[in-house]
Amino acid sequence: MLGLLRGYSLENIKIKFIIIYFFNITDIIFTLILLKSGAFLEANILMKNIVQNEALSLIIKIGIPFILLAFLYIRLKDASEKQLFLGNILINICMIAYFIINLLHVFWIFLLFLYII
Repeated sequence: MLGLLRGYSLENIKIKFIIIYFFNITDIIFTLILLKSGAFLEANILMKNIVQNEALSLIIKIGIPFILLAFLYIRLKDASEKQLFLGNILINICMIAYFIINLLHVFWIFLLFLYII
């Protein structure tokens, strides 16, 4: 795992983009599960109104990040070594942040499950 974080080859960045995209999709799924329980509110002010419409929130959280990550990947094909290195730092921060968000969602879903039982 540490090798993946340190590595900033285009292939490593591609893998990280796939991981970020996966975390993004699980984020919206977990968010919708928690919101349906009625015990949670959306914390992201940008998504607060959007998550009220499940279909729209899925389209936005699946479509826009896909387009953005594909665009960034294409742009990174022409990036210099220094640009890849610096971009890798930001990509790692994003990946770790999404991991933590998903971990919190799983924790809250687990607690909600225990509460229901």
